[in-house]
Amino acid sequence: MEWVAIHWKLISLFTVIHFTLGRSFSVLFAIFNQMPVFLYFPLALAYDYVQIPVYGIILEHSSRSFFPVRWLKNKSDHFLGHLDERSFLKKVLALGNVGLILLSALPIRGFGILSGSIVSFFLRKGKFEGTVLLMIGSFIGIFIIMGIAKGIFKIIALF
Repeated sequence: MEWVAIHWKLISLFTVIHFTLGRSFSVLFAIFNQMPVFLYFPLALAYDYVQIPVYGIILEHSSRSFFPVRWLKNKSDHFLGHLDERSFLKKVLALGNVGLILLSALPIRGFGILSGSIVSFFLRKGKFEGTVLLMIGSFIGIFIIMGIAKGIFKIIALF
């Protein structure tokens, strides 16, 4: 707990990065700044967990036209519009629940909790089932980023 009191600026930056740039960048930021795993791992999971119902509520009330709903509706229309162009994304979504987990886990642009929430909504997953699948994806995604960071450190160590 003492570490948190001393390094509250890092935690604040982690939070801002997570909500603006996404889980991949926030976890990489935490690893590069040597934050304890037992701090950033639950924080990233909690932040993703908070995002799921927010996106769900916005999608359910998408008939209203205030800014966040318009923004999310435009984002979902854009996502679905480019679905035909992305054969990899089509293959992932064809996997059903596993595809939804991969969609929320993979650290690729256009994937993540927002995209997973949109797809979960359009696949008519229940709130509980969709949240569980997205959180499993978030959990796996954090491990993927940790593995990528470890690989980067090994490559840097070669030089």
